[in-house]
Amino acid sequence: MLEQADIQSILIEDGAFIDSSCTVIHPERLILRRGAFVGAEGLIDATGGVEIGEAVRISYRCLIISNTHHISRSVWRRSEEGDRYRPVLIERGCWLGAGVTIYPGVTVREGCVINAGAVIAKSTEANGLYGPPSAERVKELVAQ
Repeated sequence: MLEQADIQSILIEDGAFIDSSCTVIHPERLILRRGAFVGAEGLIDATGGVEIGEAVRISYRCLIISNTHHISRSVWRRSEEGDRYRPVLIERGCWLGAGVTIYPGVTVREGCVINAGAVIAKSTEANGLYGPPSAERVKELVAQ
């Protein structure tokens, strides 16, 4: 849950909104552009940097991750090499349905619609409709 100090450390442009029920890791590395909206109960790991573009709409319980780690050959699997920061960018005019997951290093290009429950593991092409489970491009959307 966002505390007032967390909200104040987020760069929030005019008309942008993030629901106070969201959890934000490293809020000082989160940017909400003009008119962006982040719905209830989401989790944003902004460790590697997250930018949510102008007029983006993000539904409830979405997960955005910008931090990962090296995998080792050890039985412990998580390498001692430390974390790898991979910024996430959600460009202007996108719409993410409920329960969408965005992996580290992904750019969701302008005008995309991501259906509820989709997992975005690689960057999208602009103006596409992407559906679950593995967020394959479904069709071309008309750009205006």
